[in-house]
Amino acid sequence: MDLNLRHQLGNAERSLQQKLIQLGTNENTASVLICLHLQGSATSKDLQCHCNIRQPDVSMAISELREMNLVHHSPQTEPTRGRPAHIYRLRMNLEQSIQPFINRAKKRAKEILSDVEAIHDLVVKVEPNHIKEFKAA
Repeated sequence: MDLNLRHQLGNAERSLQQKLIQLGTNENTASVLICLHLQGSATSKDLQCHCNIRQPDVSMAISELREMNLVHHSPQTEPTRGRPAHIYRLRMNLEQSIQPFINRAKKRAKEILSDVEAIHDLVVKVEPNHIKEFKAA
């Protein structure tokens, strides 16, 4: 397919990509994840073209997905010159593949709420007579 990922994405996929980024997922990682979901499998070169990102960025995104055990890779069956190319695909369906990103965001949200409570406790200690109730806006 010659079109890059931006042209392939429907509204739902584009919204999912943006939400993953808002949750703290690297933009390139989110792009590669969704591209692999849409394409089924792809080489690094395919991902470069479809996601419109540089090869080093594809490698970093694939590394992150591999560390999370979300991507399977196998050698390309066609003989090529130089280093053998790999074909990448998601190990699980999309819902299961995004779960680690959701879990990481939930953990971070809990940490933020804990920090807000700690700030409240510190404010009460610093200024006990002026603070009746502290709420984060």
